[in-house]
Amino acid sequence: MPQIAYSREMGLTHADFWRLLPRAMGKHPYSVEGNTVLANVDNGKLEITIGPTLERRIALMRLPYSVVSFTFDGVTEEQQQVFKAHFDLHFQRGGG
Repeated sequence: MPQIAYSREMGLTHADFWRLLPRAMGKHPYSVEGNTVLANVDNGKLEITIGPTLERRIALMRLPYSVVSFTFDGVTEEQQQVFKAHFDLHFQRGGG
């Protein structure tokens, strides 16, 4: 089974990430080592690493973001997509 790895910018601080993480992980057991989350996803493994909090400036507005990297090993693409949908749901920001 191929390794699936990707990174993306997420509009959040480290405090936001760690606060939302437990619900986003759902039923998947995990541990934390520094800025890395190690988890079991079905029969495979997942490593999530959060980079430093950066800042995007638009005029006088400042928006925090962090680059978050995901590496799935031994997880099918379908299982990865199911995990990602659940994870992303818990990190969505409301609009209106």
